[in-house]
Amino acid sequence: MKAARRRKARELLVQALYAAELGHQPLAQAVADQIERRHPHEESMDYIQGLLAELQKNEAGRDERIDAVLEGWSPERVGVVERCILRLGVVELESRSDVPTAVILDEAMGLARHFATEDSARFVHGVLDRLGRELRSTEG
Repeated sequence: MKAARRRKARELLVQALYAAELGHQPLAQAVADQIERRHPHEESMDYIQGLLAELQKNEAGRDERIDAVLEGWSPERVGVVERCILRLGVVELESRSDVPTAVILDEAMGLARHFATEDSARFVHGVLDRLGRELRSTEG
């Protein structure tokens, strides 16, 4: 799959995560709304569906994992956009062994720059870097 198609899939998922969080709606519905609006490429759809399935599993546990590595931040201080990007990054770290950790971190930083700020990008990178070392300690 082309990197640009995965990037579009990630953007769609972050927007859906955000919409689900703020609109108090099921993630699957938010993803369906984004798909209807954006008409992603078939290859992007495969990536979206795979990550959606993982995102719907154990959300509370994922947030606990994120909160456990926050240094100098209370969980309440993490913005909604940043938390959505972190959730997606954790899912990729956990379930997409075909995607190198460095790529996941770079993509998450790009999402944070696009949807938030440069400071958010650095924050997201720091959190996912700690999680990546924990989750993928055997990656070379």
